[in-house]
Amino acid sequence: VVMASETMKAPMCLVENKNKQLSVNPSAIQILNNISQPVVVVGIVGMYRTGKSYLMNCLAGQNH
Repeated sequence: VVMASETMKAPMCLVENKNKQLSVNPSAIQILNNISQPVVVVGIVGMYRTGKSYLMNCLAGQNH
């Protein structure tokens, strides 16, 4: 997921899984090419219902 407050309004998936094949999201590539600052990619994994979305929202500054 990518988040750049000046470039995009919401997080975006960088990688898509289509037909058991991983591919890079073309829209994400365009956005990343337009960012001149360093970019940090964060991945969070874990078991079902263990707070992954909550943690990602905290990191993204969305405290809902």
